Amino acid sequence: MMNKYHVPQYLDEPFKIMLWTIDEFLVFLIPFMILMLVFNSPIFGMIVGLIFMMGIRKIKGEQGHYFIYNLMYWYLPTMFRFKRTPASYLRHFLG
Repeated sequence: MMNKYHVPQYLDEPFKIMLWTIDEFLVFLIPFMILMLVFNSPIFGMIVGLIFMMGIRKIKGEQGHYFIYNLMYWYLPTMFRFKRTPASYLRHFLG
Protein backbone atom coordinates (compact mmCIF):
# COMPACT_ATOMS: atom_id res chain seq x y z
CA MET A 1 0.00 0.00 0.00
CA MET A 2 1.29 3.43 -0.94
CA ASN A 3 1.66 6.06 1.78
CA LYS A 4 0.08 9.38 0.87
CA TYR A 5 1.71 11.27 3.72
CA HIS A 6 5.35 12.13 4.27
CA VAL A 7 6.36 11.96 7.93
CA PRO A 8 9.77 13.57 8.53
CA GLN A 9 12.26 11.60 10.57
CA TYR A 10 12.74 14.55 12.91
CA LEU A 11 10.01 17.02 13.74
CA ASP A 12 12.13 20.17 13.40
CA GLU A 13 13.99 19.07 10.28
CA PRO A 14 14.25 22.06 7.91
CA PHE A 15 13.43 21.84 4.20
CA LYS A 16 16.54 21.11 2.12
CA ILE A 17 17.66 21.58 -1.45
CA MET A 18 20.09 18.72 -2.06
CA LEU A 19 22.34 18.95 1.02
CA TRP A 20 21.71 22.59 1.96
CA THR A 21 18.90 24.30 3.82
CA ILE A 22 17.12 27.18 2.06
CA ASP A 23 19.05 29.93 3.87
CA GLU A 24 22.43 28.27 3.21
CA PHE A 25 21.53 27.81 -0.45
CA LEU A 26 20.50 31.46 -0.85
CA VAL A 27 23.58 32.75 0.99
CA PHE A 28 25.71 30.78 -1.46
CA LEU A 29 23.67 31.48 -4.60
CA ILE A 30 23.20 35.26 -4.34
CA PRO A 31 26.91 36.25 -4.18
CA PHE A 32 27.76 33.59 -6.75
CA MET A 33 25.19 34.88 -9.25
CA ILE A 34 26.01 38.56 -8.67
CA LEU A 35 29.77 38.07 -9.08
CA MET A 36 29.27 35.74 -12.03
CA LEU A 37 26.87 37.97 -13.95
CA VAL A 38 28.19 41.44 -13.08
CA PHE A 39 31.93 40.86 -12.88
CA ASN A 40 32.17 37.67 -14.98
CA SER A 41 34.03 35.94 -12.16
CA PRO A 42 32.31 32.64 -11.26
CA ILE A 43 35.29 31.18 -9.37
CA PHE A 44 35.56 34.21 -7.07
CA GLY A 45 31.76 34.17 -6.66
CA MET A 46 31.88 30.52 -5.64
CA ILE A 47 34.63 31.22 -3.09
CA VAL A 48 32.74 34.18 -1.59
CA GLY A 49 29.50 32.16 -1.53
CA LEU A 50 31.22 29.24 0.22
CA ILE A 51 32.75 31.57 2.82
CA PHE A 52 29.33 33.12 3.53
CA MET A 53 27.73 29.68 3.68
CA MET A 54 30.34 28.39 6.13
CA GLY A 55 29.77 31.49 8.26
CA ILE A 56 26.02 30.94 8.38
CA ARG A 57 26.53 27.25 9.19
CA LYS A 58 28.78 28.24 12.09
CA ILE A 59 26.14 30.64 13.43
CA LYS A 60 23.41 28.04 13.05
CA GLY A 61 25.58 25.32 14.60
CA GLU A 62 26.05 27.32 17.77
CA GLN A 63 22.54 28.76 18.08
CA GLY A 64 20.23 26.32 16.28
CA HIS A 65 18.49 26.07 12.90
CA TYR A 66 15.91 28.79 13.46
CA PHE A 67 18.21 31.39 15.04
CA ILE A 68 18.29 33.54 11.88
CA TYR A 69 14.50 33.49 11.58
CA ASN A 70 14.25 34.60 15.21
CA LEU A 71 16.67 37.47 14.53
CA MET A 72 14.56 38.54 11.56
CA TYR A 73 11.43 38.49 13.74
CA TRP A 74 12.92 40.70 16.45
CA TYR A 75 15.06 43.10 14.46
CA LEU A 76 13.29 43.41 11.10
CA PRO A 77 9.62 43.56 12.11
CA THR A 78 8.43 45.87 9.33
CA MET A 79 10.32 44.11 6.55
CA PHE A 80 9.33 40.49 7.29
CA ARG A 81 5.85 39.42 8.33
CA PHE A 82 5.20 36.00 9.77
CA LYS A 83 1.83 34.31 9.31
CA ARG A 84 1.02 33.11 12.81
CA THR A 85 2.95 35.38 15.11
CA PRO A 86 2.07 38.89 16.23
CA ALA A 87 4.32 41.81 15.40
CA SER A 88 7.43 41.93 17.58
CA TYR A 89 6.74 45.46 18.80
CA LEU A 90 3.46 44.34 20.45
CA ARG A 91 4.51 43.55 24.01
CA HIS A 92 1.16 43.54 25.84
CA PHE A 93 -2.10 42.00 24.73
CA LEU A 94 -5.62 42.65 25.88
CA GLY A 95 -7.31 39.54 26.95
